[in-house]
Amino acid sequence: MPDIHLWIGPVVTPKDRDKVLDALSRLQRGDHLTISLEAADAHQAEPIIELLEDWGLDYQSRGDGDGQTYHIVASKPQEEGD
Repeated sequence: MPDIHLWIGPVVTPKDRDKVLDALSRLQRGDHLTISLEAADAHQAEPIIELLEDWGLDYQSRGDGDGQTYHIVASKPQEEGD
């Protein structure tokens, strides 16, 4: 169950979106994709979240306890019977 971790920003650009798309194409059931950015730039995460929704992924977002980093953790939903 490998995890893929990407750091994007400080400005979310089309190149960052391409990095996320590349990671999504490699994501298998049971894998987790963690996308991190500076907490001050979390307002820029909307295009990335929309991309995850378009791919039908489950995701949660959270900030670190230090208030410096914002993470989005995504995974493919489990199939019934898994």
